[in-house]
Amino acid sequence: MNRTKINYHENSCYYAELLKNSDWFIFLDSCCDKGSEGRYCILSCNPVIKIISNKNDIIVEKDGVKSSYKDDPLTVIKKYYQYSNTQYSLDLPFHSGFMGYFGYDAFNCTDSYINGKFPDIAVGLYDWSIVIDHLEKSAWVTYEKMNSFVEKIINITNSNNKSDSKNSDYSFSNLTQLTTKAQYIEDVKKIKKYISEGDCYQVNYSQNFEVDFAGDTWSLYIDIREKNPAPYSSYFKFGENTVISSSPERFISVKDNIVETKPIKGTLKRLKDKIKDNKQKDILQNDEKNLSENLMIVDLLRNDLSKCCDLNSVKVEKLFDIETYASVHHMVSTIKGKLNTKIKSIDILEACFPGGSITGAPKIRSMEIISELEKRPRGVYCGSIGYLDKNNNMDTNICIRTIMINNGKLNFAAGGGIVHDSNPEDEYIESLEKVSIFLKFFSKGSFKW
Repeated sequence: MNRTKINYHENSCYYAELLKNSDWFIFLDSCCDKGSEGRYCILSCNPVIKIISNKNDIIVEKDGVKSSYKDDPLTVIKKYYQYSNTQYSLDLPFHSGFMGYFGYDAFNCTDSYINGKFPDIAVGLYDWSIVIDHLEKSAWVTYEKMNSFVEKIINITNSNNKSDSKNSDYSFSNLTQLTTKAQYIEDVKKIKKYISEGDCYQVNYSQNFEVDFAGDTWSLYIDIREKNPAPYSSYFKFGENTVISSSPERFISVKDNIVETKPIKGTLKRLKDKIKDNKQKDILQNDEKNLSENLMIVDLLRNDLSKCCDLNSVKVEKLFDIETYASVHHMVSTIKGKLNTKIKSIDILEACFPGGSITGAPKIRSMEIISELEKRPRGVYCGSIGYLDKNNNMDTNICIRTIMINNGKLNFAAGGGIVHDSNPEDEYIESLEKVSIFLKFFSKGSFKW
């Protein structure tokens, strides 16, 4: 593996502007967060292999030739995923490997198409990348082999030319709430009944929204990024599909065989008054319902990680931390473990997928109830976007605050964990608060809570 240093720009969108119209362009964006959670940004395009999967129907494109498989998608992905036998000397999070998304139903072989277009899995094998380190204020092009394309990327990024500014050339209309308030409240009552009968302890239930959209998806991403910066944001455009994520939540990372997950459970909206806003954090920190909800998911993820980690290595490093974002406060816990040396990062992704914070507990029964009550498949929403490095490192988000765009339609969803003590009206309001940025934006402020 090789790397070449390039000029550093604090706003990683500079580099993205240079590549945004390229084939299968992907941007894993920390929004210039210089902390350990969002230190790096990663960009690439033109993957050497493209893999799209829906159920067990898989299309692999390599060197312009498409091959079809009917198999378990991970079996096919592993076929093309080469692990290095030795650790790279490069001190960067990603060098080459897979980037893309795994939808909510990626490993469940259920229909997850939105508008018949979004597949369960869309990942590319990228043999080069741009990596920006905002802590060290450095930027690099990493590559397996120097070629004319990589040389061109290095030259462009080192030029003094300014990248194109966004043109804001897009429009939207007809924000539609696909689940009525009455239906949402009724479904929450059904979930509470399931809980009372012993089927489950918690179910993460969501509602869907649809918007008519036309124009430039990149400009939309820039506007959303400005309004709601988040450390696990991303922009991924492949074919006619665009995924925009403004996620605050890490799903699973693997670095030097240390596994980490950071579930979010517990949310309160931000207030304009600073004193009252600080009190919101105290209220969230001491709320019994949110504490119990968070603890249930922590226990679920401890169990999931234990499947792939060394015995007794899984520990809860932080419990009930409060993190603050543009519109909400979140309760976040951190769980770590040491990955078993016989296990690869892609295996732990499969073992823990989808994330417990967006399913409920126990996971299988909660997912069955979600399938029964929600009005359409989740698609990318509640799946994961991120990378699987050839050096067995990985970082993935939970696709909340995530938008899917195709064929003139923009879709997003919002939800929350329902427990025995849940108040249906409060749960409805909380689900809207989580996507208040989207609702205000796409309704031009006219949406009524």
